[in-house]
Amino acid sequence: MKQLVLLSVVVACALPAVAGFPEIEGWSPESEVATYDSDSLWEFINGAAETFMQYGFQGLETVELSRDGTVLAVSIYDMGTPINAYGIYRTELPDETEPLSIGAQAIVSPPYQALMAKDRFYVKVDVYDGEMDDASGRAVLETIAGALGGSDGMPAEFGSLPSKGRVAGSEQFTREAFLGLRELERCVSAEYEGGRTIFVILPPPGTGEDSIWNTLAAKWQSLPGQGQPVLYKKVPYTGVVGVTRTARGIYGVVGAETEKELPGILSGLD
Repeated sequence: MKQLVLLSVVVACALPAVAGFPEIEGWSPESEVATYDSDSLWEFINGAAETFMQYGFQGLETVELSRDGTVLAVSIYDMGTPINAYGIYRTELPDETEPLSIGAQAIVSPPYQALMAKDRFYVKVDVYDGEMDDASGRAVLETIAGALGGSDGMPAEFGSLPSKGRVAGSEQFTREAFLGLRELERCVSAEYEGGRTIFVILPPPGTGEDSIWNTLAAKWQSLPGQGQPVLYKKVPYTGVVGVTRTARGIYGVVGAETEKELPGILSGLD
């Protein structure tokens, strides 16, 4: 008989609900579901809790499962929005892993971990005892993805980035201090052919682009004599970073060798 592990993830009523978490075939529950909120998250992940809070953490449900001597913990973080969930997922992504099309994106890193972003949820599967192979990790993530509500696609905010030349799987969302610069907040970015990175600044709710642009203009240099406004800053170990304001938002590029290249690059991003 199939068993059911219920996940009562903290949700906002306007967002898709978690209908329940069905048994992952062959795995048995080893613990009760533990629930954490913003006041108790530090008890579960200690120093990492601050980063999760920056990305809009709402609630966490975690449970232990076992099979043939292998024990794993399935943790489902409700991050409030798809872009927040994807952002925190990217901060914990191991180097040199191949992204999978499960949920918005996922990775399986045998023998000890699998990660996934799905709608507003960030899912972590950590092996406590034994080992997990690639097939088992995929099966666990696919079952969880099917049980969670919402969309399987990438967050809509990435639609503001140009599609031509984009390196698949390179998309990121940085909530604070993109490139280490405090003035660059809430940036979606991706790598592009030729070694450049393009980013778009997402204004916080209730904040217009004027205040963001004025902050940048007060700290960055302006490139005179251009048909469109161009601001730039030389960043140590990164190079020249440039931004422009268009009808669709504030776009930026990383990877120009000099500021003189910026108008030609930025003019094609609107």
